[in-house]
Amino acid sequence: MTTEPKRPGNWMYARGDKVFRAICLTAAAAVLAVVVGLVAVLVVESWPFWRQFGSAAIRGTEWNAGRGQFGVWALVYGTLITSAIAMVLAVPLGVGTAAYLSEIASGSVRRAGSFLVELLAAIPSVVYGFWGLLFLTPLVRQLFSLTGRPYSSGSGLLAAGLILAIMILPYVTAISFDVCRAVPRSQREGALALGATRWQIIRGIVLPYARPGIFAACFLALGRALGETMAVTMLIGNVARIDLSVYGLGDSIASKIANELNEASGDLHRSALVGLGLLLFIVTAAVNVAARWLIARASSAKRRRGLFERLFHSRGHLTHIEGVARHPSLPPPSIWNQRINSIMTWVLASCLFVTILPLFLILGYIAVRGTMALNWDFFTKLPAPPGESGGGLAHALGGSALLVSLATVAAVPVGILAAVFLSEYRTSRLAPAVRFLGELLGGVPSIILGIFAYTLLVGPTRSFSAWAGAFALAVMMIPIVLRATEESLRLVPQALRNASFALGATQWQTAVKVTIPAAMPAIITGVFLAIARIAGETAPLLLTAYGSNFWPRSPNDRTPFLAKYIFDYSRSGYPDWERQAWAGALVLLAVVMFLNVGIRLATGKRVISATRAD
Repeated sequence: MTTEPKRPGNWMYARGDKVFRAICLTAAAAVLAVVVGLVAVLVVESWPFWRQFGSAAIRGTEWNAGRGQFGVWALVYGTLITSAIAMVLAVPLGVGTAAYLSEIASGSVRRAGSFLVELLAAIPSVVYGFWGLLFLTPLVRQLFSLTGRPYSSGSGLLAAGLILAIMILPYVTAISFDVCRAVPRSQREGALALGATRWQIIRGIVLPYARPGIFAACFLALGRALGETMAVTMLIGNVARIDLSVYGLGDSIASKIANELNEASGDLHRSALVGLGLLLFIVTAAVNVAARWLIARASSAKRRRGLFERLFHSRGHLTHIEGVARHPSLPPPSIWNQRINSIMTWVLASCLFVTILPLFLILGYIAVRGTMALNWDFFTKLPAPPGESGGGLAHALGGSALLVSLATVAAVPVGILAAVFLSEYRTSRLAPAVRFLGELLGGVPSIILGIFAYTLLVGPTRSFSAWAGAFALAVMMIPIVLRATEESLRLVPQALRNASFALGATQWQTAVKVTIPAAMPAIITGVFLAIARIAGETAPLLLTAYGSNFWPRSPNDRTPFLAKYIFDYSRSGYPDWERQAWAGALVLLAVVMFLNVGIRLATGKRVISATRAD
């Protein structure tokens, strides 16, 4: 005979639920506080600049801090031109690649192509800039020398636009691929049964249906291009002027902030740079909100059409046949249509080839040059003085590990607990605001997060430290962990929660012992992808950790990190330092690729074990 175990009184269960809810609510409120604090810092710190110059700063074209001239238009022009070049190149390639993967490619090609596009998105921006500086710009210079055009350096607006196009291609491709795959199969099958070719289906059915999602992909890619810092800084030329030729030099808002904030000559100069950050924040936030709205609209239309299809399926009005062919009573497509179909198939396949080609060029070039430069001293010694050979970047490897570790410890609990609040307490009035501002925070350019951390923790005293750098990186990680965790928890079947409640478990016990463990594989994947995202980050750390040529004695000291040495050494002009920059780029790229590839292979693509048994 067994006896039921004694349970504590109901007041203890209720108290546990209240405590757990309060903890999750605190984490969610922390997300809100970060966004509100970020906006407040940008507004307050830039107010002296806007009060003195106002709209005249937007119209001004001269930026000379020594003379008190802070014209913004030249920087806005450089930002817009490089982004426009990137969009003109990336959108057709990305949409063409997405259409090929979605509608034409075989299953193995589709999986391989999607995976390679994701890897292209994982490459750190400083590695893009380094590769662009030493591979792309000489290539551009040689190509334009054949046309007789004067393009001596290879750097400038065109080079920056080209590297931005490569960087935003994965965003256009991935989202466009998803929305193309969401087109109902019945529409494709109906067109095939009526004798349409594959290209006619893509042009007349798939792309019009997916248009809102493709526009959303373009907006997200544009927001990414507008806020890019390191790659643009390394290639644009950093000359604040309006040059109507795309071959000319220029500057952007993000690169101006990265280059001058640490060296600001006075309070007004610093306020002007923060004012640039506020302007960039407003533009990128508006672009990202528009993209989210388009995605939500496309998702709503998809749900409505899916419900319509299921209704008709249940009444026998639609029939899905695997491998449906043209109706036998219809004549075959004309010779002209067949030729157009063949040509466009090759064109779309070429889009895929051009999209993933930079991945192999970057990986191959850096692997060859980095392997030749890598040695034991790189991992064990400190940097040698300028002009001397030898030395290594051991301290930068240790500093990078310290920064990432501190950021992970701070961000992961906040992101997971805030996601639990959104998933398990979704009826709260605070949940929609947390979700919206969390997504908004995920689209904020990293240089603006650097301004936020610089203002709060560095300030006029120039107290650079690992704490300040880790804070900036943690703010970057929180929205990634938050989104990945919430999506993972949503995939946990409601039946598991109901079974737990039926056995007498409280809400906090169900969350801690049932829901979170069921979603843990996908949560871990999201965390490691967030780590991979910040491992190669540079821009905010230039304003917070700053760097040093020595081992940090504590997190209170200036902290070296690998990406800064890649950035500095690539432009140094010293052959030995450039060699170490190649080695550093190889190590950084290897770490990021290992995190992205290894975690996906080990855990699958965000698969939750509980859903298999549902």
